[in-house]
Amino acid sequence: MKKWLSHTNSTVLSVAIIGIFILLTLFLNSLGGFQLDLTSNKQYTLSDQSLTAIKNVKEDVNILVLTVENANNTVLNREVTDMVQEYTKRNSKLTMKQYNLTQEPALASKYGITGSSIVLEQGNQNKVIDIASLFTAVGDGSDGSYQFTGEEKLTQALINLSSTETNKMVFLTGHEELGLDQLTTLRSSLEQNNVTTEELQLNQAGQVPEDADVLAIIGPQRDISNTELKAIRTYLSNGGKLLLSLGFHQDMKVTWKNIDALMTDYGVVDEHAVMVDNQQASTMGPLWVVPEYGTHAITDKLSESKLYPMLSLSVALTSKEQDKYKLSPLIHSSNDSYGETNIAGLLQNETSNDPDQDVQGPVELGYAADTTDGKPKAVILGSSIFMQDSEIANGGNRDFILNAVNYLSEKEDGVTIRPRVQSGYQMAYLNGQQARTIFFVAIVAFPLIFVMIGVFLWWRRRRV
Repeated sequence: MKKWLSHTNSTVLSVAIIGIFILLTLFLNSLGGFQLDLTSNKQYTLSDQSLTAIKNVKEDVNILVLTVENANNTVLNREVTDMVQEYTKRNSKLTMKQYNLTQEPALASKYGITGSSIVLEQGNQNKVIDIASLFTAVGDGSDGSYQFTGEEKLTQALINLSSTETNKMVFLTGHEELGLDQLTTLRSSLEQNNVTTEELQLNQAGQVPEDADVLAIIGPQRDISNTELKAIRTYLSNGGKLLLSLGFHQDMKVTWKNIDALMTDYGVVDEHAVMVDNQQASTMGPLWVVPEYGTHAITDKLSESKLYPMLSLSVALTSKEQDKYKLSPLIHSSNDSYGETNIAGLLQNETSNDPDQDVQGPVELGYAADTTDGKPKAVILGSSIFMQDSEIANGGNRDFILNAVNYLSEKEDGVTIRPRVQSGYQMAYLNGQQARTIFFVAIVAFPLIFVMIGVFLWWRRRRV
């Protein structure tokens, strides 16, 4: 009888466990898109910009994933289809269809493609993304490591599919500014956002193009002329917008008269002092600043996500009273910082905080100027190096400057947090000790633990 009851209890327990497992499976399946991203930088969590773009889709969009299947690209194709599925989960207007390109020559001919591609189709409009462009080799690529930019490009294609609005941004040249050849990443990001870019030699052209939405002056090393200042002021008085980002120059105090005058039009004062931030001295060096944010549409989302820009050779700014524009501080240095006014000494690696001469921190490093009726007019920053190709990927540099441009262009959806570049497959090289540790844990320790548990359970049952 006791034995029969024991078997009955075991049967009931087994049925109960199976039932719980089935119910748990049904429950988890009912959650649909529930996922948990445990990566350190949340690389599998869609960005704020992507979620907004998906939400804004009001008409049916077919997303065709056309791939060439072979043993070499199975993992890459899977990464693309997984990404597209993340989009379709969040809006029923998005539908994914997957095809083997070698078996669908008619589709290849219809969209004019020769290799694996993603095609977004809405009515008579379509956008084509070359899948190969989504993967960038890390280093020389010999070990198979890569970075994945699929989310960024799919989101931009989705935005551009239904948007016909374009903007134009001109970059002033002729004063040793950072040119577009040094800002290729920024330029590419702007063009993906339907912002066309071109350089402007104002002393030759005579005026800023009337169709320019934003005039950018990035890191000038020489002052603008009186004639150029007049032309810029004419453009701005006719509704133009200004992005002025200072660059370091040892003689800026005596040579930037017209640049300083242009800033003063908006109530911004150049203190001709380079920020030294002792809070960063132990990590990046005292001439680097990881600023804190002010409260503004450009910075609010970045602040919430703790996504800060990384600046170097930043010029201290202050403001003065004026009633034409509303000034909003964007970024400022830490309490443990100062603006070094002794530029000659700084160039000799000699700097110390002189309270009587230097600008005491925290110090403003950027302002946004709006008209009295709330329209964006100018963004003035004390640093430019963070925009160039070698620095723009660091921290929140890219998001910060793109938010500033989109704010000036009055593109509210563009003031956001963009997709991060995802790290794909990477080869891990182990030293001898690491290899031995992994071997011992995986091959010896874990199996031995389970064997010991099994022996212990067997021994207990024998005693019973």
